[in-house]
Amino acid sequence: MFYTILDDLVLYQLLSFCKKYSNYELQLHSYFFSKTQIDPSYIISIRIDDTEYIFFFIEKKSYPKARTYLDALRKDFRRKYYQYNQNNKKITIIKIDNVLLYLIFNLFPDLHIYDVKIEINQYLGMYEVLVLLLKDLNLYHIAVGRNGGYIKAVNVLFKNYIKFDNKNTPVKIKCKAVS
Repeated sequence: MFYTILDDLVLYQLLSFCKKYSNYELQLHSYFFSKTQIDPSYIISIRIDDTEYIFFFIEKKSYPKARTYLDALRKDFRRKYYQYNQNNKKITIIKIDNVLLYLIFNLFPDLHIYDVKIEINQYLGMYEVLVLLLKDLNLYHIAVGRNGGYIKAVNVLFKNYIKFDNKNTPVKIKCKAVS
């Protein structure tokens, strides 16, 4: 792959999170802290169709410890916590980073990403970041999620909650299987 300066300018730009907590997210924060004794930096809850995606953003030093609690958290949500549609909550623990490329890799933590490409979509007026996965349909379906839900949640995350230091850079994330 041939990289250009444009790729570096887009992929290595700095990000910041802007989020005001709702009461529900404050409840999630206290629940997460009581289970793990780890203070999450940000909690973002995004509803796509009938599924709620909950992102717990954790500092790098606490991330390995927090990942050990992921299965227990998912089981708790399936069993008894937080009201309606317990099976429609997808919990993800993400290592927080303020560089776009590293955050993209952290949003897909268990996948083997082959490459990351930048394409300019003139029609939409934004950069499209293509996350290329090897031609393994299981990995592709994990990255995209059921009915494209996870990738839609990641795009809502970038659109509404992550701000770029260079304010003129709207980004859309796409996944693609390559051979």
